[in-house]
Amino acid sequence: MVDGRIEGVLPAGGPTDYPLPPGSTIAPGLIDVHTNGVGEFLFNRDHGNAVAPAAQDYAKMGGTGFVASVMTAPYESMLHAASDIVEAAHDLEETGPLGARCLGIHFEGPFLNPKFRRVHRAEWLMHATPERAKEMIDASRGACLMVTMAPEVEGVADATRVFLDHGVTCSAGHTSARYREGMLAIGLGFRSLTHAFNAMPPLDHRDPSLLAAFIQDRRTFVQLICDGHHVSPPMVDLLYRTLGERIVLATDLMPPADEGYHVKGGVMRSQDGTIAGSALRIDQAVRNYMSFANVSFAQAIVAATYAPAKLINHDRDMGRVASGFRADLSIWNETFDIIGTMVGGTMVFGGPVGAAAA
Repeated sequence: MVDGRIEGVLPAGGPTDYPLPPGSTIAPGLIDVHTNGVGEFLFNRDHGNAVAPAAQDYAKMGGTGFVASVMTAPYESMLHAASDIVEAAHDLEETGPLGARCLGIHFEGPFLNPKFRRVHRAEWLMHATPERAKEMIDASRGACLMVTMAPEVEGVADATRVFLDHGVTCSAGHTSARYREGMLAIGLGFRSLTHAFNAMPPLDHRDPSLLAAFIQDRRTFVQLICDGHHVSPPMVDLLYRTLGERIVLATDLMPPADEGYHVKGGVMRSQDGTIAGSALRIDQAVRNYMSFANVSFAQAIVAATYAPAKLINHDRDMGRVASGFRADLSIWNETFDIIGTMVGGTMVFGGPVGAAAA
């Protein structure tokens, strides 16, 4: 390892200063591109104060990177939250790795379709403009990595151009768009679909939703909440068979941080019963994916490492165990539980086990 990066990969079974337990597996660190917070901390409410707890909790999941989601709120509050989160993430980088790194910001809103808003409050939804897109980018201090928008909302086409010019991944979500509108969105530059099947029309056989367009176009990724509740196991299997390595496992983890939020039926719900997010951990998403799609660990891990890294344009330095890549690693036992996490060559969870893997 040199400067927190992998210098070389030794053959399996070769000499090591830190032997692993029998049956252990070293994999890239997990990356969650859609999380609203952890424990009692919510990014929308706690802003930068949520970053350190999230970093520590994600390390316990084998997570080495996460993208903090800022949900629809009063517009100025969203900008303020993004700024505070990025500042806190920068401060943690300066003091050395405490846990997983906060890689940047995901804005989920405010350019969403009111009919598919779910827990996003209607009075805070807005039309998109290039000026607002630039304000969101500036508030994130260059770390706006992804924005979820409904392609049909007024002004989104012009805002998309601004986001793309600044390297932001545009993801379709909370949308009424059908197949044709999905194809137009992809032509405009959308490359991702947020929480497949959820907050969008169904994949009808006569009038399919935009999900069909994102399945067809091989330039795109489809984000999947793999908890068995947001999407049933048979449909997870079907998505894998059609998308393969274009699936990105994302949790949409929603802590019960506000009064009225509670877990029911395996998902986080608001007081009126509307699904607000998941109670899913990213390592559990990998295990679920293996089970639901009947795939090996080697196949499943791609959806939580390299695929999300590529989605947010970080695939040149993370998401793989390879020379020159960041020494961000997850270490799993023979039953695929996390026993260690390394970030930039430093163990942030577990003992010294695995330190010689880089």
